[in-house]
Amino acid sequence: MDLIPRYLQAVRFWLPKKQQDDIIAELSEDIRAQLTEREAALGRPLTEADVEALLRQRGSPIMVANRYLPQQSLIGPPLFPIYRFVLKVVTLCILIPAGLGWLVALLSPAVHAGGHHWASYFGVAWDELWTAWFVSMGVVTLVFAILERTHAKAQLLEDWNPRKLPPLRHPHSIPRSSSVIEIAVNLCVVAWWAANMASPQNLHIGSLRLSLSPAWTWFFWAVLVLTVASACIAAVNLIRPWWTTARVAARLCLDVAGSAFFCWLLKANVIAAIDWPSATPDKAAFIVSQVNLWLARMFPFAILVSVIILATNLYRLARLRKLARMHPMRPAEV
Repeated sequence: MDLIPRYLQAVRFWLPKKQQDDIIAELSEDIRAQLTEREAALGRPLTEADVEALLRQRGSPIMVANRYLPQQSLIGPPLFPIYRFVLKVVTLCILIPAGLGWLVALLSPAVHAGGHHWASYFGVAWDELWTAWFVSMGVVTLVFAILERTHAKAQLLEDWNPRKLPPLRHPHSIPRSSSVIEIAVNLCVVAWWAANMASPQNLHIGSLRLSLSPAWTWFFWAVLVLTVASACIAAVNLIRPWWTTARVAARLCLDVAGSAFFCWLLKANVIAAIDWPSATPDKAAFIVSQVNLWLARMFPFAILVSVIILATNLYRLARLRKLARMHPMRPAEV
């Protein structure tokens, strides 16, 4: 019978992160005490139907979480956790595409060729982003304010079933489907990379032929080894589908090594020559210098991405250690 852990998991989702552990511990103790009292009153162990009725009596996970959240006026306590979650999702849906668009635009020769300084371009884009975000937040707030004042709120929050709660997830678990996909992708990359990128003198893009510097050999083998290692970690995850500190640390080392090799490649002047049917020596040399120049200009952005990857992995490692203290694994899982 896992209705209670699933119920607590659903309540936890809507709680502020800094208060989740304390609130869930208090709520769990309260539910267990209520179960003990009910068993004593009935003189028998509770059935799953009894537990379901008790959870229904306590209210939906959102309603229970609302009791621990600040009270609002425009958006009332029952809808406020959903409202806050939707705001976060909408903000991410606006910021992520906008950030990628800024990065592509700033690296595009058209911005510089048109005489536009990157700061002025950023200012215009920032104004457009602010307007889009402000309008989106207004629309979301308006929708929830209308829901707050209609009967739809009651139907949304009170018509729920404990048996339809999400299945209980172990905090260390890894979906086997994701491991299978990761293995397949890595093996495809290894096969394509070994077949097409081994020779630095024989790279073709249509009628364009590239000749790469000797630095490419180091990068080729680095990518090949790191991809194979990533496939091996995914294979271990498929057999033993839970994260351990050692595997997270190994993934961190692979990501750091891959980021370091990529950043080094951007500064290594890897393009030695470019040739196409109508190319003249001067024009080809100019194109080579421009490609290497733009690769070098991408170096600060590559460093930024590498720092983000490093921070993400360190956060995952710290979170795993915290979860390990909260949810000790069975000996078979270590």
